[in-house]
Amino acid sequence: RCMLLSTDSSEENGQADDSVSLMDVAITTPVELVRIDLSPDEAGPLLDRGIVPGCLLCRIGRSPFGDPVVTADGTCFALRKETARCLRVRAVSAPEA
Repeated sequence: RCMLLSTDSSEENGQADDSVSLMDVAITTPVELVRIDLSPDEAGPLLDRGIVPGCLLCRIGRSPFGDPVVTADGTCFALRKETARCLRVRAVSAPEA
């Protein structure tokens, strides 16, 4: 695997990485995609479907085999568990009032 894309500059600034795997996020919790830890060939189908760093993701359920079903900026996708483990996300900040 290789780090393909990232919107996270914390590693460059010497800060700790606060991202977690998409598989570790509770269902219905909105998150922002920070990094895709896949090779370009493996990440290509995700990128083609708009799953890119900076997009909003939300796990909305599981398939019968336990694979996550997610929404990405409003579009529903089923992902393999192995792929979801390679998507690094962080909590979405609440908008300021």
